[in-house]
Parts: sequence; C-alpha cells; structure tokens
Amino acid sequence: MYDLTKFTLRDMSEIGLALRQNAQKADCMEDASNLIVKYFYENLIDKNTEKKSCILVRFFKTHPYGKLTPELQEYVRKILKQNTVVDNLKCLTLLATAGELPEWNSRHKSIGHKVIPLANEDTINRIPMISQLIRQLGLNTGMILQPDANLLIDTEQKMYNVFYVGNALNSPYIPAQKSFVIPFGVKSVIGFGGLLPSGNMFVILMFLRVIVPQANVELIRPLALNVKTAILSFDHGLIFRETNQIPVNEHNILKRLNSQIGTLNQLLDVSEQSTITQSDRLETAIENLQQTLKRLKKTQIQLVHNEKMSSLGQLVAGIAHEINNPVNFVDANLSYVEEYSQTLLKLIEIYQQQYPDIPEKIQTEIDTDELNFIKEDFSKIIRSMKVGTERIQEIVKSLRVFSRLDEAEIKKVDIHQGIDSTLMILQNRLKAQFNHPNIEVIKEYGNLPEINCYPGQLNQVFMNILTNAIDALEEQIGHRGWTTKYTEEDIFKPFKIRISTKVIEKKWVYISIYDNGPGIKKEVRSKLFDPFFTTKEVGKGTGLGLSISHEIVVKKHGGQLTCNSVPGKGTEFIIQIPIPKGS
Repeated sequence: MYDLTKFTLRDMSEIGLALRQNAQKADCMEDASNLIVKYFYENLIDKNTEKKSCILVRFFKTHPYGKLTPELQEYVRKILKQNTVVDNLKCLTLLATAGELPEWNSRHKSIGHKVIPLANEDTINRIPMISQLIRQLGLNTGMILQPDANLLIDTEQKMYNVFYVGNALNSPYIPAQKSFVIPFGVKSVIGFGGLLPSGNMFVILMFLRVIVPQANVELIRPLALNVKTAILSFDHGLIFRETNQIPVNEHNILKRLNSQIGTLNQLLDVSEQSTITQSDRLETAIENLQQTLKRLKKTQIQLVHNEKMSSLGQLVAGIAHEINNPVNFVDANLSYVEEYSQTLLKLIEIYQQQYPDIPEKIQTEIDTDELNFIKEDFSKIIRSMKVGTERIQEIVKSLRVFSRLDEAEIKKVDIHQGIDSTLMILQNRLKAQFNHPNIEVIKEYGNLPEINCYPGQLNQVFMNILTNAIDALEEQIGHRGWTTKYTEEDIFKPFKIRISTKVIEKKWVYISIYDNGPGIKKEVRSKLFDPFFTTKEVGKGTGLGLSISHEIVVKKHGGQLTCNSVPGKGTEFIIQIPIPKGS
C-alpha cells in the first residue's frame, strides 16, 4: 500500500514495476486499462485514516469513431445529434473505471462520460478539465485532433507531464462540484498520460480525498511512462473485449518496438537522473563528513575526557542521517537501474534476432561502440556501485552507534537480560557462515543483583565487544590466504565465546567476555581504547566502538574496562560496574 501524501522514489519504482507486470495478464486494451485502474484504486491509501486515497479512478483513450463498438458509436451520434459521423473523428473513450459507488465500476454504466467526441478545438475548449489536461500534458488540441506523422515520434517521446489540481473545491477545471466534488469530499485531482505511436492519447484521472504535496507530484510523472509501456502492445491491436482482433502488420510492430525502446530509455533516463542527483548529494555529504572527521581528530583528546560527548553524539547522528538518506536513495534505485538496463539489452538482442540483416551503417556503429563490451561492463559498473553503497552504509552504522551515548535514562535492570538481548540481535552472525563454522556461546552466569545503570549504553558495550569477538574468530580463516598465518589446527578448532558473570566483594558486578580467536599483540592492546584507532580494513571499522565502550563503562558508570590477551590464545574483555549501596 502506498500513501501519496508521503510518496517516495521507491514507491514510484515499485508501482511502475507492478503496473507493467499486471498488464502482461491482459488480452486487450480494455483489460489492461482495467487492471491498471483497479491497481491504483486498491493500492493507494491514506495511512493516517486507513481509507483508500482514490474516490474515483478512470482511464480514457482517444479512438477514431470508426473503431468504436456499435454501442459507443450510437452514443456519439446522440451527443452530436447526427445520423452520420466520419470514421476518423477522435473520441475520448472511457475504457476503465473504479470507485466507491457500484455504478462507478463499469464503463457501461457511465451516464455522461462513456465517450466524449472531440469534434473540433471549440468543443475541447468548452470542456475546461479536458482542455487544461491536454495543455498540462504538453500537447495542443491540433495534435490530438489531427496528429502530424512527421512530428508524432518526437512529440510522443517528450510528453509525460502531470495534470494537477491541488484544491478541487471550486476549481474551474473540475466539473460537477455540487453533485460530486462536495458530497464525496474530493480534495485534489491528478491526471497523467501520454501519446502512443498511433497518435492516440491516453489519460488516467484520479479524484482523491487527500491533498498531495506538489513535491510528490513530480514523482508521479514517470508513472505515465510505465502505463504507456504496459499498454503499448495493444496500441494497434484489440481494444475492446467484444470486438475482433485487428491485424497487426510488420510496420506497426516496428513502430511499437521503437516506441517501447524510446519509452524504456526515458524510464532509464529518469531513474539515472534521480540516482545522479542523490549521488551528488552523497558526495557533498561525504566531503562534509571528511572535513568534520578532521576536526574531530584534532580535538579527540578533549572530547574523550569531558562531558561534551552528548553534543558530539548529536552532531554525528545528524551527519549519519544526512548521509543515510541519499545512500538509501542510491541503493534502492540501483536494482531498478539494473533491471531496466537488462530489459533494454534484451530488447536489443530480440531486435537483432528478428532483423539479422541490419544496415551497414548501424553495424559499423555497433562495432565502433563495442556493444558486447558495453553489455558486460555495464553490469560490472552497477555491481561496483552496490559495493560502494554497502561500504558507506557500514560507516553510517558505526556513526549511529557513536551517537547513542546519552539516549537511555538510568534505571535498575537485570544485566543478564541485556546480555541475552544483545546475543539475540547477533544470532545471525553466530550461526555458521561461508567464512566460519558455528560459534558456540558458553554462558556462566552468576547470581547478580539488579543494579542502577544506563541499560541502553551498557547493551551497546556488550554489542561492541561481542562484535569484535566474532570479527576476531572470523579472522582465523579470513578471505586473504589464511594458510600463510595459521595452522590447520587453528582453522578447524571449535569457535567459542564464553560469557561469565559474578559479584566481587558485594561491591562490583564482574562481566567477562572471552573468545578463543587469534589474540591481540601488546602494542595494539595499548591503543585499543583510543578514539578512531582500528586494525580493520578500510570500510570495515571506524575505531569508535571500544572508545565509546570505555567512555560508557568508566565515565558514565564509574567502572573499569580492561583487556587481557595472549597472541594465539584468545582475548578477554573484563567489565566491572560498581554496585551502589542499597542495590
């Protein structure tokens, strides 16, 4: 379900994909338009009220009078009050409808909008909504009434704007104010459509009970291209269910394929432009982050030893948020870019198979541009972009960890519950992976009293230390030639993490977290709790986890955090939290 008042780039992409897939089930233009209209009616909701956003959705398409059904032709003659109508008279025909009232769910039951004959420009201008819609879609009435074959392809590929009335009440462009707009609470109207290779125009009109922000309307524009792609195959084919199939000649197939390629190119351009925009924002955010990190390094000693850590946490949380938004936009759209590119390449392959004897000039261009190389390299580029976004997301995750220092209030809690909840979150990493067997967790819990502490912050300490333990165990058989560093016994020994707790002299809660990994060298142990110090590869660690843990345990709780380790024997982190009197 999608909310137009909170519409996102991802929503637009998912709806577009669903429209194209649904239309594949259709046998004619009428079936396709019904599936499209019902999808909009059923899937657009106001999440605040859980009601459908659409009061009424309709699909119109222009057709020559001669291609209408006898029923519709008779309807046109009655409107025009003529016994004879020329076959090429353009008629805006209702193909599908869905709405709140039963009679709004069948085109046959429509009283005044089954067909709107477009006799001339004056006729169109006397219907404000239709004339304004045509203008906002980037067309003119002459193009609709008598399409110019010389301009048709160019116009078809450029036109995909949106007809938008932000306030339907008393709008001169929305008819039936007293009988429809007011009693049914229509607040806004959105229309979008396009021009088909045949020169016919299609339009979807949505009468909404919500007001859609202007910024969200821009995200609806590409849906016209998706609808166009969905109905292209029926442009020169079967229109109504009750009519016979219209023959499709080779010329029409070529026109449809060219139009489909052009439309998919537009879709790819729109998606790529959105990705480029978000990438620009991402680069700016990264540059700002780098400058901020430089300033943080210069003042790290002061920050570690004073009470301004919460302010720093807010700063980093804001930076992480600003980075995360464009990264998510880029990451969400990469899969669609990949899908669209594969669709285009598939179309090119089909075209080459169907027409193997291509002109020499085109073959020369293919050879010059190295089409086969482009096919292979494009997928590699997308994969490398995905890797890049994943690495940025890992950095953002570390920054978010860094910004949680003062979230939780002090309260009396059971330490074991905090440890168990942290283990639950890490359960997936403890299971057997491609790079390590199952990690056994041994709990040796003592009888601990509930103590006053900052539970959220202590949980973060447990998370940091346990995560480092898992990383250390994975390093045993890391991705870079383990046989040069470890023996076979090291590689295949059971992986274990032991967690022990007890009370010391009724004054301290003692927590030990031990792993049987490779251990830590003495020169590294001396720097473990320094801010920004890390031994991990670039992109895998920021050096903030243990520094934050030390700050939480020592500064916030008046406790102790120490590390004991012997290379080749494992590592043990010991947390000691004082038990306040009366606890």
